[in-house]
Amino acid sequence: MVTRHGCKLACEIIHNHFGELVGKVCRCLTFRGSLTLPEIARFCEMPISQLRPCLLVLVQHNCVQGFKVEIEGTGLGASKVFTSYICIVENILHRMRFPKFLTLVREEFGEEAEALIEGLLEHGRLTLEQLIQRGAARSGKGESEVEKPLKETFASLVRSHFIERCPLPEPVLPPKPQAETKKTSRSVRSRSSALEDRNMQDMEDHRILMAAAPMDAERFLLPLSIDDVSKIDPDANTPSSDGKAGQKRKRDALQMDSKTLARIDEKEVLWRVNYEEFIRRLRHQLCVAQVRSRIDLGSGTILQAMLEAVRSSESMSRQKVSEPLSMDSILQAVRMTHEGRTMTMERIRLALQMMSAESVGFISRAGEMGGQYVINLYKIIKYAQGCEVEGVVLQRYGRESCRIFRLLTMKGLLEQKQISDMALVPLKEAREILYRLLKDEYLQLQDVAKAPDHAPSKTIYLWRVNYPVMLQNILDDMFRAASNIGQRLAHELEQEQEVLNHLKEYQHSKTLADGSGAHVTLTQSQHEKVKRIRRIATILETSLMKLDETIMLFNDF
Repeated sequence: MVTRHGCKLACEIIHNHFGELVGKVCRCLTFRGSLTLPEIARFCEMPISQLRPCLLVLVQHNCVQGFKVEIEGTGLGASKVFTSYICIVENILHRMRFPKFLTLVREEFGEEAEALIEGLLEHGRLTLEQLIQRGAARSGKGESEVEKPLKETFASLVRSHFIERCPLPEPVLPPKPQAETKKTSRSVRSRSSALEDRNMQDMEDHRILMAAAPMDAERFLLPLSIDDVSKIDPDANTPSSDGKAGQKRKRDALQMDSKTLARIDEKEVLWRVNYEEFIRRLRHQLCVAQVRSRIDLGSGTILQAMLEAVRSSESMSRQKVSEPLSMDSILQAVRMTHEGRTMTMERIRLALQMMSAESVGFISRAGEMGGQYVINLYKIIKYAQGCEVEGVVLQRYGRESCRIFRLLTMKGLLEQKQISDMALVPLKEAREILYRLLKDEYLQLQDVAKAPDHAPSKTIYLWRVNYPVMLQNILDDMFRAASNIGQRLAHELEQEQEVLNHLKEYQHSKTLADGSGAHVTLTQSQHEKVKRIRRIATILETSLMKLDETIMLFNDF
């Protein structure tokens, strides 16, 4: 669930990529929820003629989804249909991961696939014909020369679910059922209203996106020109007769219809990048990295082979457990990898035993006799999140605080005296640490009364880790840090804009071989400023990429 600072970061990304007006529309939809076109115009104080291009840009780049709601008329009045729009914050945040997506595709499919994905990421949605035209312009060849290899690459990306057909532009939703409202006190409402409203908004957005998404059979259906349906014999099930001339005319007409449909398919069907598949692959990479660091490299290789074997059966990017695999399937999958060719059966069994140990639990046995294995993806992710949280506590509060936090994570509910004794921390210092963590909502205090009057002298106070609120606060802090890094980078570039413009002129003058352009030089101070801004930009961009990996761990995985 994206926090408030995550929404703010998404609005800043849109502002930086598409300008102030589009960013203003995005901010309105992000913080106000679903709105109709007149409502957006009123809140943004923008004429509809100026608003429509901004919405088209956001829809083109998969940042906004439209939908229609039919409202029944009162009495004999006819029902009305209203078109509203919602902002897809998750898709906007994925724009920070475009370099990761391109690297992943290049490593698996090569540079041709990388260029194709790059075109879709740059333009949001394209038809197959537009992709062919872009590939021809990029390579400097004719469309007929690049069409066949590009279609082969396109087909492999669709079969791997990296590319999908675009959802319905404006699906019609049934009217939302009115939930019964419960009266709550003002104090309870003030504590829980923000979280409840956010959860309800997320559920409503998910309902809209599910209504717009096509079925999997249609979502990853290849174009007719690639599927080559014209090879199918239309008379395969027709009994033989003497009317060969009539059959030939029917066959020619059907082939003509197939070619026409294939041409329409290339010109009109829009395609886009499937972010969900990229997040699933990055999630698998994180799981393999955690197993390699926790156990050994061989266990990571085995887990990677198992994930590759069950990839096609995963229906969600956040699936908790994988499909069960038999020992023979695991052995076959491991032997197909480069690192696992020389692994013996005993080595594989030993690695599975270590990963399925009670203290680890990354893999569980399944089946009647325990002859199958399932991967506990959820447990691996939770282990990685726990390591990150302990690192945050250690950096913010110190070694003793981290020791107490780890103790409460392992033991659950403990009294203050028990925490002091087991963590080897003086009672006074332990009390200060506990209340500091309580203030920052890392811990929660639970009272167990021995008497009905809840007297403090007859009440036991137990401490425990406040996981849901703690994870949300840490995620919000990371979103805020990412926003600050982006603002700092924009500020540094703006401060040296004059030098950067001069650098562009200098590089342009060097590229002119005939010397027709004006001769431009850089002074020593300008060289120093260029080196400084490059060093700062490299540090900030690297920090932002590393921070985004942690954001994905807590928000997307």
